[in-house]
Amino acid sequence: MGEAGSARKAVVRMRPEAERKLREGFQRRVDQQRDRHAGRLAHAGQLADHFECGEVTGVFSTQAGGDVRPRTYVVGLLPIAGIPVAIALAATGIPGTLQLLMAYPFLAGAWIGVSFWRGREPKRQVWLYAFTGGFMVLDGPRPDLAPVPWSQVTEVGQVWTDTYSPGDDDPRPTLAAYRLRSADGRVQEISRSFKNVQDPYGEIGQLFRGLAPGTVGTTMPGFPTIDEVIATYAGRPSQGASTPERPVREGKSASWP
Repeated sequence: MGEAGSARKAVVRMRPEAERKLREGFQRRVDQQRDRHAGRLAHAGQLADHFECGEVTGVFSTQAGGDVRPRTYVVGLLPIAGIPVAIALAATGIPGTLQLLMAYPFLAGAWIGVSFWRGREPKRQVWLYAFTGGFMVLDGPRPDLAPVPWSQVTEVGQVWTDTYSPGDDDPRPTLAAYRLRSADGRVQEISRSFKNVQDPYGEIGQLFRGLAPGTVGTTMPGFPTIDEVIATYAGRPSQGASTPERPVREGKSASWP
């Protein structure tokens, strides 16, 4: 029993040479990722100095847009309203109207496809700079943009959305974003899709660190996620905001605590 207990408590340790090579490989990827986003990291550092909001704790990025504009549905579905007209014209016997009726489904399909393709909002890159003293979201040119101090965040809410998985009959609520309310009444929604640009491994790295905390967990560099930034600096979501709700559509780094 004692030997079995000792075996369970045994920790498999890597040889020093293997650990060194693994650590160097991880660091090489991190350096490449940092060089790839050197401009953004430097920009965040400049803003941190300019607004005196502490050190940079993370630079995050996500994609926004790509949704279909409401007007697109009206324009794209116009051919459906023209079906009775096409049938009525074919019934008159005017030469060419029967051929038009036969070609109408193909013409309507092409119209709908092109309308929805052209009617989508263009995708854009959105950036979030997190500092020890606040944060700022860069979504398009806004010369008057200034950081939101963490000390001004009075409420942290959760935004939930329904997601479907293969084989599930009912949707599953998923935490999609955080809603931060400031003392001046401003509300800022922070999507959980924001990814730390300095982390070359992302969610896969978090998984590996959890599966092998004694090897990968001690050698792979870790970077804060958007969840950790919100929890550390803005605080935990308030009790009243934890109920799932359907959302309305719509460089030096500081040491991580």
